[in-house]
Amino acid sequence: MRRLSQVQRYFGCQDGATAVEFALISPILFLLVMGIVESGLIMSAQNTLESATYVASRTGRTGFVETGKTQEETIMDTLKERASLFLDTNYVSIDAMTVATKTYAGFDDINEPEPFVDANGNGVRDNGENFTDINCNGQWDEDRAGSGFGGSGEIVVYTVTYPWPLFTPLVGEFIGTDGIVTLTSRAVVKNEPYSSGGPGGCS
Repeated sequence: MRRLSQVQRYFGCQDGATAVEFALISPILFLLVMGIVESGLIMSAQNTLESATYVASRTGRTGFVETGKTQEETIMDTLKERASLFLDTNYVSIDAMTVATKTYAGFDDINEPEPFVDANGNGVRDNGENFTDINCNGQWDEDRAGSGFGGSGEIVVYTVTYPWPLFTPLVGEFIGTDGIVTLTSRAVVKNEPYSSGGPGGCS
């Protein structure tokens, strides 16, 4: 009877149960907390990127160029200066930030194809049908956008991307690609009528 009593006491002992239970749930708890923290950081990074894009696009619309630099360098420096308040703009292994621009003569031209003569009336531009090469690249395009930062009075669409590296384990299985979430910000501005001239035809 004494041995039976000892066995019952052994299996009924609760000492250390809390520690065992915490050890079982703590990985899930820590993962959840890390995910919440990272979600907040991503939202803050997105907000920082949008603010930096807005300031950089406003710099570009004035036509301002710093002494000894090109317009692209001036815009990129402005963008990185604003974004670096929260984002690492100097990755060694990957391009930390990219800027793509599209220029248009007016707002109505955004995402519009180059005009063409629909000779057979099928609503599609076929090979051999004449077209107006608005962006001067020698071919017909479904988007008539030009490249660069535009001229006086032109519309410029800025698209800025930033690769945010995920640090929370397993999160990369559900969002992003290869542990990276690509943050994207866009701004559309109309260049001021500065003295460098406005949009023109192909030279």
